[in-house]
Amino acid sequence: MLTLTSIKRDHESMTELVPIVVILLFLLMTALMYTRRISALLALPVMAILIAIAGGIPQNEILTDVITKGSLKLHAAYTTTIFGAVLAELMNRYGIAKALVRWVAEFSGDNPYVLGLVLTGVTALLFSTLGGLGAVIMVGSIVLPVMLSIGISSATAGGLFLFGISIGGMFNLANWQLYKDVLSVAQDELIKFVVPFAFLIGMAVFIFLFVELKKARNLVYLIGGGLFSAGALYYLHENFRPVAQVAGAEQTFELAQSFDRVCILIGVLAIYAIKRHFKGGLELPPIAMLTPLVPLLLVLSFKWEIIPAFLAAITFGVLATWRKDSINQLTRAIIDGTQTVIPAIILMIGIGMLIASVSHPKVAGAIAPLVAQVIPTTPFMYVIGFTLMTPLALYRGPLSLWGMGSGLLKVIQNSTQLGGQAIMGMLMSVGQVQGICDPTNTHNIWIATYLGTDTHTLLKKTIFYAWGCAIAGLILSCFFGFVK
Repeated sequence: MLTLTSIKRDHESMTELVPIVVILLFLLMTALMYTRRISALLALPVMAILIAIAGGIPQNEILTDVITKGSLKLHAAYTTTIFGAVLAELMNRYGIAKALVRWVAEFSGDNPYVLGLVLTGVTALLFSTLGGLGAVIMVGSIVLPVMLSIGISSATAGGLFLFGISIGGMFNLANWQLYKDVLSVAQDELIKFVVPFAFLIGMAVFIFLFVELKKARNLVYLIGGGLFSAGALYYLHENFRPVAQVAGAEQTFELAQSFDRVCILIGVLAIYAIKRHFKGGLELPPIAMLTPLVPLLLVLSFKWEIIPAFLAAITFGVLATWRKDSINQLTRAIIDGTQTVIPAIILMIGIGMLIASVSHPKVAGAIAPLVAQVIPTTPFMYVIGFTLMTPLALYRGPLSLWGMGSGLLKVIQNSTQLGGQAIMGMLMSVGQVQGICDPTNTHNIWIATYLGTDTHTLLKKTIFYAWGCAIAGLILSCFFGFVK
């Protein structure tokens, strides 16, 4: 005969099994993704529902909280992604990215070290706006042959290109929105971390190319790059002012002032566009090369929100390159650009569902004690622990924001002393290994195939440097006081 005590004991036993079942589900989905039996697009929502069932979430709450509300949880992130994709498609249609790479290659000379660094920088600039495999193929088809033609080996060229994509991705404003939505990290905190971290990764690129080329004459460039990075980091540390430290009235005035300046610039460009319209101009004007810089400038310097910055950049790009068919080109860019990010949007929907499932009190309460025991929370152990766990970011693992890690973020934040900034710093740090080295990345696969090598060769070539960048990022997080 059932008693209240036996029912309670059975309930406690079931609760104790939840963490084990969740871990098994994580491992199962990892194995399926690793063997390419299932894509992350399908794995994340399936995992969300299975974890919800295993955790004992009521059926009505699975339908409402996990599936419905979870699907909409990252709506701001994928709306931002759409605006970014429209700008990227516009740059593709008018050949801005191709023209920028070719122009830089012509004026950089034939020194492999200098040209390799410059092309990596241009790649980073372009991928602060561009995204997706199509953009990788477009830019890589131009950048990689130039590197190979001046004596840079195929594996080294692939490594440089991957570093450029990764640095650019750190400044990709659409990616920032995900951290803002999931971890509630303020935009100024993102800027505070990303900008100096990018200089540290840039220093790794300097060292990587110096080691690969094995030319003593490049030592002067390496030293110069180190001194420049050190000076830039010092300047940023001494002069960075978070938005929170700016008075409300002053901040409003600065935003209004920058908006007025942008309106004046757009007015001037509108006159220029009218002139091009009647002259029938088809050439790409030099001012169009500034298009990828516009959103970064507005966000980093004038503290604009991301979507208005993208809208301003789209307007700038259309007017600067105006042709008689520009309205039709913009319409096509909106349609085609949105289509290119559908997989990313579906992935974000799955991430939202997984976060909702794992964050539910029934699941979070069961796995929180386990997470609290595993996750390091003191500065020293934060650096040491996540340094050792960095490989878990590979293969969409538990430290990958775009994989299983997406479901653990809120649990880590709610069950440990780590705040959103510390988790953001950790994810961006270990994310360098995933973004640069992961053999399952579609862009790694294309780059390896194009260069006639394989993804594990690229992994071996870059892992040491990417891991070093991860360590530097973890230390930077502690330096900024994200971990206390």
